[in-house]
Amino acid sequence: MREQVREFVRLFNGERDFYECHELFELAWKAESQEPLKSFYKAMVQVATAQFKLNQGYMRGFRKLYGYGFGVLEALPDVYEGLDVARLRQEWTAQLHRLPEADTIEPGTFREYGLDYLTLDVQESGK
Repeated sequence: MREQVREFVRLFNGERDFYECHELFELAWKAESQEPLKSFYKAMVQVATAQFKLNQGYMRGFRKLYGYGFGVLEALPDVYEGLDVARLRQEWTAQLHRLPEADTIEPGTFREYGLDYLTLDVQESGK
């Protein structure tokens, strides 16, 4: 697993610092020229930003980010760059389907709707 992916996971799962996740992978995405890695970085920026939007109560923004990023994740192998992408696809879709219909909700109240942040699973080599 690349060091910047490891750092992204730490920030995403441990600190829930989705802004820093965005910053880290935005730099990687803009610097990368090889596909599908470039698109992976961009899609993961969208996943992290969607979690930020969830906390801020911007359901419409969450839906847009899902629309932008899911197709890229769908095209990746089930495990990519050490991440369980299959699980991420499944859980991000489930999260989308649990969103309230409103475009916005009160910031920080997403758990009242049965929602929680996603967690990224790391897969060991060979799994």
